[in-house]
Amino acid sequence: MKSVCITGHRDISEGKIDYVREQLRKEVEQAIEDGFTLFLCGMADGSDLEFGAIVAENKEAHPNLFLEAVIPYKNRLKSKNPRFKQVLTQCNGLKLIAQEYSSDCFFMRNRYLVENSQRVIAVFDGRERSGTAQTMRMAASKNLELHVIDISDSSIK
Repeated sequence: MKSVCITGHRDISEGKIDYVREQLRKEVEQAIEDGFTLFLCGMADGSDLEFGAIVAENKEAHPNLFLEAVIPYKNRLKSKNPRFKQVLTQCNGLKLIAQEYSSDCFFMRNRYLVENSQRVIAVFDGRERSGTAQTMRMAASKNLELHVIDISDSSIK
């Protein structure tokens, strides 16, 4: 089973969210066309949940798609974000990385995403000191396909 994951920033500005959704939709559709059936979602606010919602929309037309929620720590399941709850109900599976929060649970989640994917879709604003940049470096070190949606200020007019 070919798998693809998402990494991206949580804080996408209002002026860029429509662009991100449009690009994520294209990336998900391309992944489906390329034979990917397992979609791993880290379930963070922002990019992850947008990705998860788009994959969930595509499951109706493509019932062979499998959406897995990759949760960094158990209390994340108590999120009050309605988008989180909506996406979680559409997931076919759930991978819990840690029972308790720890300073490295997000890193461990990101490592799981990279180690279990052949393609990584990244929504990246250029910040080199971020979990997204770190995940992109992990993906590059494993020679994975990396599809970057550039949302740096210089990329969008």
